[in-house]
Amino acid sequence: MNDPSESTTESQLQFLQILLEENASIAGDVLQVSENLWAVHGFIPVDGDVLMAEFPSYDQATDALDRLPQRTLRRDEL
Repeated sequence: MNDPSESTTESQLQFLQILLEENASIAGDVLQVSENLWAVHGFIPVDGDVLMAEFPSYDQATDALDRLPQRTLRRDEL
């Protein structure tokens, strides 16, 4: 039987990859939003800094970041 948190991680990872393809930049760190909620944030040209994906654990969030093919820097930091 599939682990629901693993499915969540996979779907969030796919979403982050789509955002990268659409020229968003993703920060390489993880933010704790609440006791059991961690987020990856980044920059979208129209909206600025936003939370991009949520995960039930720090380990799942960092695993998703590690699995991205690339990390981008915010354009204003270049």
